[in-house]
Amino acid sequence: MAPIAVELSPASPVGALVTGSLVSGAARLRRSVAMVEASEYDGVHQVRVSCRRLRSDLRLYRRLLTGDQALQLRQELSQLAMSCSQARDLEVVSALIRDHATSEDDADYVATILHLLATSLERAAATAEAAVASQRTAMLLDLLDAVAAAPELRARADRPCAKVLPRLLDATRIKFTEAADQLTQWSPDEQWHDVRLDAKRLRYAAESVSVVLGEEAKELAGRAAKFQDLLGQHQDHCAAADTLWLFLDEADKAGDVEMAFALGRLMERHRAARRPLREEFLAHYHRP
Repeated sequence: MAPIAVELSPASPVGALVTGSLVSGAARLRRSVAMVEASEYDGVHQVRVSCRRLRSDLRLYRRLLTGDQALQLRQELSQLAMSCSQARDLEVVSALIRDHATSEDDADYVATILHLLATSLERAAATAEAAVASQRTAMLLDLLDAVAAAPELRARADRPCAKVLPRLLDATRIKFTEAADQLTQWSPDEQWHDVRLDAKRLRYAAESVSVVLGEEAKELAGRAAKFQDLLGQHQDHCAAADTLWLFLDEADKAGDVEMAFALGRLMERHRAARRPLREEFLAHYHRP
């Protein structure tokens, strides 16, 4: 997270942190958009991350903001992030499938699968770049700047950070732990995915308030980041398996038995990769 320019203390009004977070987030998104416009590596991914961080801050501080602007911003940021999501997901899936192919796989079929993914990635990347360069995104950036310059804050935003932030962070932590407590080795992929999102929100929330709350919040952010990393690896394998399943369905319809067999081998490999990641997460999460 980019540092907030105004020096804050536990006695500072929490509204100052809200304003600083919005200013930092708006600047980060502008930099990410500029990366895409300059065709820099990882630009689309950085736009997606910037949108998620801003949405997390807007969610965390939603009860301190008034008016419809915060909701409008969250909706627009969600739309922009979704426009970039397929390209990033296909990029990750392609790399994962390439890295997990072995000498036991037919090299020609693996090459064909990777070519199909590359073609889909090119289309998705073009769609993402067009969305980032659109007038809608330009209007979003202008709105962000306007809201960050003069956010509509409720009266409670005048309360000191020390009184407000621990409650906000604790609510986010509780939501994560309640969901994580329900996970088992046999929980469906969707439930694991939801906990990953909760871990990401907890990390972002802890990082946002750490400029005031200090080491305790930083340590929480660090733990949440470790959980997020494990759950992110799990989700990547789920996405790879789901993508291969779509290709497998097409191969079955076309009667291409050998391609279907190659796809099935790869798909089961990524499904199997979920188990050790689940075990590792549960071991870390329940460690005293």
